Amino acid sequence: MKKLSIIAMLMTVVCLLFWQPQLASADELSGHSHEPGLRYLISKNALVKDAKGSYRPNDNVTRGEFASYLAKAMNLQETSDIVFKDVPDTYLHAKDIKLAASAGIITGYGDGSFKPNAAISRQHMAIMLERAIDYLGIPKGTSTITFKDNASIIKDYRQAVAVGAQLGIIQGSNGYFMPNKNATIGQAATFIHRLMTLAGDSNDGNSNSGKPNTGDPNDGNSNGGKPNTGDPNDGNSNGGKPNTGDPNDGNSNGGNPNPEDPNTDSSKYAIKEISNGTLVGNQGFSTFADAEKAMTKDTQVIVQNDKIMKMSSGYVVTNNYVALKSETINDSIGVAPNTEMEYLSSDETQVKVRLAGQVGYLKQADVTLIPFAMSKGRSYYTNENGEIKHTLYDHKTNKYSSSYVYGKAPSFMKPGEKYYSWDGISFTNGNGSSKGDAYNYYQFLPARATTQYTAEELDAYIMQKLAEMESTGITQYKDATKKSKLIGLGKTLKEVEAKSQINAMLILSLAQHESAYGMSPHAQDLNNLFGLYVYDTNPLNKKFDSIVANINELVDKFLQPNYITPGGSPGRNFANGAVIGSKALGFNVKYASDPYWGAKIAGHYYRAEKALGFKDANNPYTIGITTTPGLNVRTEASTGNSPLFTYARSGMPVIITNSATNGWYEVLSDKLHTGTAFVSKDYVQVINTVK
Repeated sequence: MKKLSIIAMLMTVVCLLFWQPQLASADELSGHSHEPGLRYLISKNALVKDAKGSYRPNDNVTRGEFASYLAKAMNLQETSDIVFKDVPDTYLHAKDIKLAASAGIITGYGDGSFKPNAAISRQHMAIMLERAIDYLGIPKGTSTITFKDNASIIKDYRQAVAVGAQLGIIQGSNGYFMPNKNATIGQAATFIHRLMTLAGDSNDGNSNSGKPNTGDPNDGNSNGGKPNTGDPNDGNSNGGKPNTGDPNDGNSNGGNPNPEDPNTDSSKYAIKEISNGTLVGNQGFSTFADAEKAMTKDTQVIVQNDKIMKMSSGYVVTNNYVALKSETINDSIGVAPNTEMEYLSSDETQVKVRLAGQVGYLKQADVTLIPFAMSKGRSYYTNENGEIKHTLYDHKTNKYSSSYVYGKAPSFMKPGEKYYSWDGISFTNGNGSSKGDAYNYYQFLPARATTQYTAEELDAYIMQKLAEMESTGITQYKDATKKSKLIGLGKTLKEVEAKSQINAMLILSLAQHESAYGMSPHAQDLNNLFGLYVYDTNPLNKKFDSIVANINELVDKFLQPNYITPGGSPGRNFANGAVIGSKALGFNVKYASDPYWGAKIAGHYYRAEKALGFKDANNPYTIGITTTPGLNVRTEASTGNSPLFTYARSGMPVIITNSATNGWYEVLSDKLHTGTAFVSKDYVQVINTVK
């Protein structure tokens, strides 16, 4: 009996195991505080996984993404001819942004841009939500809700914040709204879910498929498979009608081809061959992976809607402002439109690039891939009368747009020949063969250097340069010798140099470049010579009491704590070398999105030297480059004392003031320090600079 009882018990357990209902497998959204909203956006095909298979719920949401979420959730359809200069048709959310703009839900900036890649602030989100409320016809009533930080909210946006709070769409924390704080994708999803719940659409997208917005959010109509003609990615099943906007939306359309795509829905990608600078052939494939496997020749590329998605060799050009997440330094780097980068590889969603040694990934929609065999023009370097000249190519107009000189040409550059470089240091010819390395002295001179020019000489040069600019007849430089904010700065610059140990000529060169010789609107109206707080994504028009206050802010809040001192201040580790540099190293890595910003400022320093007799170049500093990460800089030529600071990364420029004994170099400290500093000779390579 005992054996029978045991057997019966085992059978009962087995039965319970078989009858127990299966639990849904958990994913990254399970249990997330914003899970309902996130799953709502997923049901609308508004939120999709990235290349790594993540919905990124905790990442900051961008202006472009939020506009796209609204367009898809609201099923917007009608478009107008609204165009933003930084939202090309190739941009991932371009169609949705146009839909949202046409509905009056979003607007751009005064310069005609939309800044789609900028993180959206809570107050900007509130105004978009209020416009969506009006579009959907949701009653608002009169709101008197205010927050403790109401004064920090842009005046014209306070009503929108109050309305959103009264309707329960947006909420504050402990009585504060935090208007300038960025929202996450999860928070954005919750806001939109609440909005659409008020509009009568709180479901998971299983009903009302393809329903157009008729102005009445509560009409409950079902249009039985009517196609969505404005948003090809809404996931609706449209009864076999072709999707005329995007062949890759995944809709079921009865197998009808998209008239804008030569392939059917089963052939979303095509392999084409480069022949005499053009693409020929059209071998179709249903997946990117299948097309990739079928590539057998270096002359073949994978295309989607005539956009090149993969190639064997070539370069990549940014279509708009982007943030490149550099795996090299584990940091985001702002990159300007029309920037040329090395192509490394690509898949159907992203492209791996190298920008001046920084390796990272960018979205396919944000870049254009150009095979070398199809290039119509590239930026190049030449030796012009012994000087190095950089000529830039505009890939939108397919024309050479501008050029600048920034120093003496290296000895290996021959007049009449073109040279190419990804980082401004290593140069090749047109065939890619290495021709030599060159470090421009002014571009890679550490900021702790002291210029040999006096305050009087700096002032004399400033007036000489202003007179030169005034004589061009260009409107911006009218009366420059009387109105420029640079006039009389020599004494101030030398005082800053003595107190803060930052090269006076370097600061002047930066001011000349950023302020159009002290004549830019920011300089004239706001006393801002350096573009402080004038970010690519969210310019802040901060006015300084004086030019001296502006210079002090540059030194005390930007250069000294963040760009020069190794390690930077907490959360602002911008110290990639105490030189103006390039995207490879120096201030240029983080200060400006223009990859040639450092070289252009070096050009200002060079022209000042040329006018004043090359005092600095004729008595130059010896510059070395560190060769190992974790290099300690010490106050004595010995390991017996604690480090003054540590270079976390290799490749940092240092000024060598003396070859000390026992295998040490005496150097100028990047950390503000009045005494001597030393580094091991074993980990510093002296470089030959061009000056």
